[in-house]
Amino acid sequence: MTKTLKLLVAVAGVLLTCFSVLKAQTGKTSPGKEDVILMLSGEEKHGRITEMHANTIKFVHTGETLVYELKKAEINKITFSSGRVEVVSNPSANAGTSAADAGRPIESGLVAILPFKYIAVNEPLQQVIEKGEKLQNDTYVFLSKRNGQYRFQDPNTTNALLYKKGIDANTIKGYTYDELCKVLGAEFVLQGTLSRSVKESVNSSSTTTSQSEGNKRQRDNSANTTVENQYENEVTLGIFNKQNEKIFANRRTAFLNNEGSYHDALFYMLKRSPVYNK
Repeated sequence: MTKTLKLLVAVAGVLLTCFSVLKAQTGKTSPGKEDVILMLSGEEKHGRITEMHANTIKFVHTGETLVYELKKAEINKITFSSGRVEVVSNPSANAGTSAADAGRPIESGLVAILPFKYIAVNEPLQQVIEKGEKLQNDTYVFLSKRNGQYRFQDPNTTNALLYKKGIDANTIKGYTYDELCKVLGAEFVLQGTLSRSVKESVNSSSTTTSQSEGNKRQRDNSANTTVENQYENEVTLGIFNKQNEKIFANRRTAFLNNEGSYHDALFYMLKRSPVYNK
């Protein structure tokens, strides 16, 4: 009986040693105790998910301690250690997204006018946005008056396409002009800026009136002060093609100092731009 017990203990020790060696060689725990991530590329990753965020997952491979960050956009599905399966990205849906990201077909001779950048001191954000869109529309109306080889995309269409892609005054910095041409389906993109500074001009005047009544004379003195805003408007224009090449760049300061004088500088440069229909 004692010999049999010793033999069983020895066999159990050998089996335990073999299991430990096998575990060390494979670097994996039993399938039910690990999370399995199937990538869109077909690769499987075994280990443990430590954190899940809106766009990323933090993951540790089995047998390792280094934490990796994986993009959800590159993951097909996750099989958790509990057995639950979560589909993260559908390959067919991704293929459709890639096709959409290819953009609109580019129309030859089409010019898209971006909302202008408007730089002014102490003006509310809403007013800045409205002024930028007004400049965009003013440019569209001026250029569209003449027919020729160049056509101009309606600003409502341009702004809708930008909105659908999440492109605004801040995020547009992450796009090249050839990428914007693809988004808008235009061969050319026109971008402009109005920089404005305002100074107050103070004018004072005084008048004296006198009245005589018998031997008495009465004098009345009055002073008038008027404050007038003096505007310095500088307009910058740039035009880029679908190859991301700058084909026109100019800058001009308006000659007059009234609020709407920027129109003169803007229209002066548009007439001399390569997309103006002569």
